Amino acid sequence: MAGRRTGYKKSEASRAQVLDAAIRVLAKQGIAGTSVQDIADAAGLSKGAVHYHFESKDELLERVLDRCCEVVEARIRAVFAEEGPPLERIHRALVEMWAVRRDGVREMRVLTELHILSRQNKRIRKACGEALQRACRQMIDTALEHLVAMGLRPKVPVEVIPRLVIATLDGLALQQEIDPVSRETEAEIVRALEATTMSLFEL
Repeated sequence: MAGRRTGYKKSEASRAQVLDAAIRVLAKQGIAGTSVQDIADAAGLSKGAVHYHFESKDELLERVLDRCCEVVEARIRAVFAEEGPPLERIHRALVEMWAVRRDGVREMRVLTELHILSRQNKRIRKACGEALQRACRQMIDTALEHLVAMGLRPKVPVEVIPRLVIATLDGLALQQEIDPVSRETEAEIVRALEATTMSLFEL
């Protein structure tokens, strides 16, 4: 494989170009309907240039997974970092976590595709599992630690809470695709999610 790479000048810019193109195409066509050539065409590069940066489609999908997680996590961190009391910041983070799913942002659509693929692909399943662990860790290190600092004690092991929140949001997102709710009902769902999360703590 090393010999195949010598004809190209490695560039972080072109690598990013491939990843961005992959996310655009995968969000539109899905993984089953997307080839490496499709991604190369969308990036305006040759198929060989794609393979220069990524030795296989699985490796490309792993890096796409990383990029999608970075984008989604950055959105949530940004709203949480805004000024305000801890409970208000947690509320904003939950709303944003729902919004990226409700709005079907392309990174979230690709993550859903990758989760489906992980049922048949062990390599992608491992990568998805690691991504979930990072997301849970981020939630613990930011929002949940603020609640503990306020004197709230978790009723269950703290590592269980982000899994429950993420699983609920992902399930709601699937329901939203097949049976969208009104904005009024959506607001009540978010309020219920917040109340459910807080019920896992006690003074």
